[in-house]
Amino acid sequence: SGDLGSAGTKYFTIAAIVMLRPRNLKKAADAIPKRDYEIKWNNSNPQTRRDIISEMSDLPFKIVYYTVNKNHPDNHKPIYGNELYERVLRQVISDAISVLPCKDFNLFLDSNNFITISRLRQMVEEESKNQGVNPKRVDKVQSEQNKCIQLVDFVAGAVKAQYEALDDTLKILNGKISFARRH
Repeated sequence: SGDLGSAGTKYFTIAAIVMLRPRNLKKAADAIPKRDYEIKWNNSNPQTRRDIISEMSDLPFKIVYYTVNKNHPDNHKPIYGNELYERVLRQVISDAISVLPCKDFNLFLDSNNFITISRLRQMVEEESKNQGVNPKRVDKVQSEQNKCIQLVDFVAGAVKAQYEALDDTLKILNGKISFARRH
């Protein structure tokens, strides 16, 4: 959530949902309104956001996220663009792998132009090898065709809104957060 340049949003965030089975999120996915366009955090109203996040609160999954203040990171060395995307994504992948409920897993990333599928698979292989787990399927998918990816967008949006707008929606999911990194 957020843009990768020095202007625009203050924070850039990537989040992951770690779960045993995607069907465990069906109840929350059904709460996403059906429209002629994809419903995301940034194009939905505050009540819709809270409703969707609230539906997620009792479901079995974990959240991992990394958010960075792009122009004022903790290390005082700002980075932007694809380098920022890849660095944040690698950390989220590593953290997500560390809280997996099993050794075999699938990883789906919202389709984008910031990383190639081959580079994504390479990163997942490297992190998997470091942590002794086995990626079965690694792919980029269109979020409008995958409700779980849409739910992750709501989580990432809630994280970014917590820092940029002092929005408290993320508190609904506090018990689900396994790793929360802010730099």
